Amino acid sequence: MKFVCLLLLSCSICLYCTAQTPVPASSSPHGTDSVFKKVEFESSFPGGVAGWTRFLQQNLVYPKKAIKKNVQGTVVARFIVDKDGAVSNIEAIDGPDLLKEAAVDVIRKSPNWKPAQQDGRKVKSYKIQPISFKIQ
Repeated sequence: MKFVCLLLLSCSICLYCTAQTPVPASSSPHGTDSVFKKVEFESSFPGGVAGWTRFLQQNLVYPKKAIKKNVQGTVVARFIVDKDGAVSNIEAIDGPDLLKEAAVDVIRKSPNWKPAQQDGRKVKSYKIQPISFKIQ
C-alpha cells in the first residue's frame, strides 16, 4: 500500500478538546462519574502532538473498500478519557461512513492518555478527535 498515504490534519487541530463544563452523571458537579466538556487542563496523548501523529501513522489502517471506491475525508470521533487515562465511549460522529470504523478502531488501540485536570484533580473528559484520510 505504498500508494496510500495518510494525510493528517494539523495536529494542533486534531488534538483539541473543549474546556470547563461538567456533564453531571451524579448529583454533584464534581462527582466521581462527572464527564467534563471543558477543563482547565486538557487530556493529551503521551508524547504530545508528535506522539499522536506517530501512533496514527503506525496504527491507522485505511479500509481497502474505501481505497477501491476512492473515498477520502475526515472522520470526527468523540470519546471519553477517564481519570486513569483509558479511552471509552468511542464513536464516530461525522465523516464518510466507509472510514468511521477505522477511526474508531485506531482510537480503541491507543495507549492511555494523560487525563484532564479540573481544580487540581484528574477528571473524566470528552475528547473530539478529527482524523483525516487521503489517498495519494
